[in-house]
Amino acid sequence: MGKACSNTIERILASVGGTSATIKFSEQIDLSCAGVLLSLPALLSNGLLTHTQDFKLNNVYYSEEMIFLCLAFLSLLRVKNINQANTIPCGELGRVLGLDRIPEVKTLRNRIAQFTKKGNVEEWSAKLSQGWMNASPGLAGVLYIDGHVNIYYGHATSMPKRYVSRVRLCMSGSTDYWVNDKTGQPFFVVSEAINSGMIEQIKTSILPRLEKEVPNQPTEEALLQNPLLHKLMIVYDRECYSVDFFHYLWEKRVAVCTYNKNVKDKWPEGDFIEYETIQEDGTTEKIKLSEKTITLKNDDKQNPKEVTCREIRKLSKSGHQTSILTTNWTLGIVAIGLYMFARWCQENFFKYMTENFDIDGLVSYTKEIISDTKMLVNPAYKQLESELKSLNGKLSKQKTLFANLTLKEEPEKGKKLERSIAKKAEIHEEIKGLEAQIITIKDKKKNVDRKITFASLPQTEKFSNAINVRKHFMDNIKMIAYRAETGMYNMIKNRLSHPDEGRKLLQLIYTSDADLIPDYTNKTLTVKLHNLNYRRDDKVVQYLCEKLNETETEFPGTDLKIIYQLVTA
Repeated sequence: MGKACSNTIERILASVGGTSATIKFSEQIDLSCAGVLLSLPALLSNGLLTHTQDFKLNNVYYSEEMIFLCLAFLSLLRVKNINQANTIPCGELGRVLGLDRIPEVKTLRNRIAQFTKKGNVEEWSAKLSQGWMNASPGLAGVLYIDGHVNIYYGHATSMPKRYVSRVRLCMSGSTDYWVNDKTGQPFFVVSEAINSGMIEQIKTSILPRLEKEVPNQPTEEALLQNPLLHKLMIVYDRECYSVDFFHYLWEKRVAVCTYNKNVKDKWPEGDFIEYETIQEDGTTEKIKLSEKTITLKNDDKQNPKEVTCREIRKLSKSGHQTSILTTNWTLGIVAIGLYMFARWCQENFFKYMTENFDIDGLVSYTKEIISDTKMLVNPAYKQLESELKSLNGKLSKQKTLFANLTLKEEPEKGKKLERSIAKKAEIHEEIKGLEAQIITIKDKKKNVDRKITFASLPQTEKFSNAINVRKHFMDNIKMIAYRAETGMYNMIKNRLSHPDEGRKLLQLIYTSDADLIPDYTNKTLTVKLHNLNYRRDDKVVQYLCEKLNETETEFPGTDLKIIYQLVTA
């Protein structure tokens, strides 16, 4: 069958009002990539097909369920870009779905574009997030928020520059703000082309969603009765350290947990108490913690604000003290420490998703127009800020040189004294000149708005957003795939001698061969996986098959219950 055949069929069926492709399994032996079918129960339990009705299209050959399944399977098979779907045996993966072949790349691209026009991707994301939070209410009460920069290497538009910590450079791109749980599993992501900062994004985009979607929040009456009670807690790094922000969140009864900034003092080591914690693998660890109640105040004399919070410090073996600030008054000192130190899970999530699911990749070259009412930092103000920073640096350097010459202990005589006086006079003149320039820049800043609307930008500085709604759609698919893989990993990690190798084993299972044996009389679809290279891996696969068989999952669009087995079982 030619590459354009599936598109031709869709066009013909659409023109005559035809029906979708019929899912029909025939007995297949030694089918490559059929091991990816083991992920089906986990994908379905994470809501892959729960809301496909919102994206339903008429007169198409491949149904929306098949497209969603195909995209999820491709993600788990590490097909990072849709164009790379050509590297997968399209006929064999199609038979895994009960079809003659998977849709070609052009069809997948067209269907994603149609889905984003038909349904509301943001609403779909909210439904998925709420479903995941309701399924794990214990994890949904503590949310981890961090930004991840999508670097833009193209030249079609001039995306604003921002600092990218992983490459230690300022580069063009957009920022994704991810919301995860303690284990690193994602709930949702918010993308921003304009670099307004994480505090602003939490206020405008993230917090309103959390207040709607996080389950088991205390009632207004309970909050009034207990002034120390909070709705939820968010955990982030020092980027969002701000007394004003702490105050803003606590007014909404949202607790924070973050690292303290500019800690110079040390608490006496006698104040620290040793606690014993139990890790996920059952091992115990001893940590030394201490706690005090402190009051933080801002530096704004016109609008002074203060917030009372707990400062918790961890004492390491080297004597270093790590300071944590939190407005959570209900959790114990050990729990606060564990929640804060669990932030590394989100960093690992970014690294893993970038390497395996290509969350930085563009799905389409289509650009989105930015709203004229969107606020952003005025480039003129930013330029003045840069000049002021440069002048302050030069001034500090000259003042240091002048102080060193003035405090020189050895007395100078003759020509050395004359050169020294001349040098000091020269430096003094430079200092006066720099101070005058700084005053001029500060006066200019007073007459320049810090933020302006996008419409107020000069035409030469306007840009479009390279991150479009099609990428948001695929981000949701990739989140479902990651959560499904994590669920399978949690099933088998205790059966492995090296749990960190669990995800590699799952990747090996996805690409392994299997036999498909349908039985329409008994309404079963048996998936017999071929044995792996090592007996220890086969034991893990056998255990995974037994756990998945307990779910009694039916293949979508059929009444066939899937039964997983090893060929040698």
